[in-house]
Amino acid sequence: MIGVDIGSSSIKLVELVPSGGKWKLVSAASAPVGTPIAAILKEAGMRSRRAVVALPEEQVSTHIVELPMMKDGEIEQALEWQVEQYIPIPKDEAVWSWETIRRDETGGRVEILLVAAAKTLVESYRKTVEAAGLELVAVETELNATARAEVKPGSPLSVVVDIGAKSTDMGIVREGQLIFAQTIPTAGDAFTRAIETGLGLDHTQAEQYKNTYGMNDKELEGKLAEAMKPVLAVVAGEIRKTIDFYVTKHQGEAVKMVVLSGGAAGMPEMVGQLSAILGLEVVMGNPFTGLVMDETQKKALANAGPYYAVAIGLAEKQI
Repeated sequence: MIGVDIGSSSIKLVELVPSGGKWKLVSAASAPVGTPIAAILKEAGMRSRRAVVALPEEQVSTHIVELPMMKDGEIEQALEWQVEQYIPIPKDEAVWSWETIRRDETGGRVEILLVAAAKTLVESYRKTVEAAGLELVAVETELNATARAEVKPGSPLSVVVDIGAKSTDMGIVREGQLIFAQTIPTAGDAFTRAIETGLGLDHTQAEQYKNTYGMNDKELEGKLAEAMKPVLAVVAGEIRKTIDFYVTKHQGEAVKMVVLSGGAAGMPEMVGQLSAILGLEVVMGNPFTGLVMDETQKKALANAGPYYAVAIGLAEKQI
């Protein structure tokens, strides 16, 4: 399977094949947005023609819906009547699906994760993928793919935080399953703008400093970290709100870990700074864990985990 992640600034492709109960990495490649996908496929030597693509989280409507206890067939019927209550567009203009995330036998309730997107959005992605000679076999959200790649079954209740260029997606993940999601517009570009303003640098230099020194307060007399702290505080505040919202609804459960992903998450000292603010364990997600890879691949992709999480999660999807 090929995972196709079309981000706001780059396209990432990953090809995986089953290998002895695991996934084997065939190839991973990326290029700036605008590069024909067919050209990336050819350059990377990808042979598969089956693809899964991610829809941008900010253009997808995700809701937790509570219903009285009922069978799956009855849930489908109930949602047919109720779905327009939860999505911002008419039902006949939407593509939607659902999955059960919790059955509370005691309370007689069932919790459903409902996901919907505009048909026109799905169609545009289908055309893009098929123009590259690929067969689109599934679409899903970026966060769902990230959760699959980075929070394996058996992990504690976690928050996945995917910091891209234009937006930050965050979601609660239980036993490898995404059970709550939200998106905020504060992300990598906001950190870069903070450096531009605070240190009077142009965009290219600010981006370079961000990626080289990050939140390290020992570098540049601490000016860089100081300039970015207000942006980090916004992201941390939203993570805290997401956690509080979930645990208020689910008494007795506690989020134990924050898993970082996305290009901007790889900034030096990001993990330590965020952990200090939140008072929680923060780890850098590594979607390559568990993949069968040769030594050349391991070396070439050593620091690229956060960057390829969505594409890997898409390629791991069981169809």
